[in-house]
Amino acid sequence: MDPRAPQPDPASRPVTPPRPAWDAVVPAPPAERPARPSPVRAILLATAGILLAVVLGVTLSARAGALAVAATLAVAGTWRAVAPDGPPGLVVRSRGFDVLLCWGSAAMITFLAFTAPGVG
Repeated sequence: MDPRAPQPDPASRPVTPPRPAWDAVVPAPPAERPARPSPVRAILLATAGILLAVVLGVTLSARAGALAVAATLAVAGTWRAVAPDGPPGLVVRSRGFDVLLCWGSAAMITFLAFTAPGVG
C-alpha cells in the first residue's frame, strides 16, 4: 500500500479563463538615460588657453601670458553667458555667479598685467 495521497488527474483540473488584456501586467520598457553633452569642448578650451599662455609667457613676456589667461577666462565667461544650458565642464554654480567670476577674474588679471611692476 502506498502511503502517499492519491494525486488528482491533470485532466480533471478546473480550467482558468485567460485574463483580459487590460488586466495583464506588462513590464515597462527600461528608461533611457537622456543624452548628456560632453565636457570635452570646455576642457579643450581651458587646455588651449593655458598652453597658449605658457607659450606666450615663455617666448614673448609674462604680460602676454597673463593676457592670454585673461582672454581664456573672458571667452569661458561669455560662453557660459550665452549657452542655453551652459557648457558642461564650465557650469559650477548659477549662470550669474559663473559669468561674474570668469569676467571679474579676467578683468583683475588684465589690470595686474598692465600695472604690476616688472611684468613686461
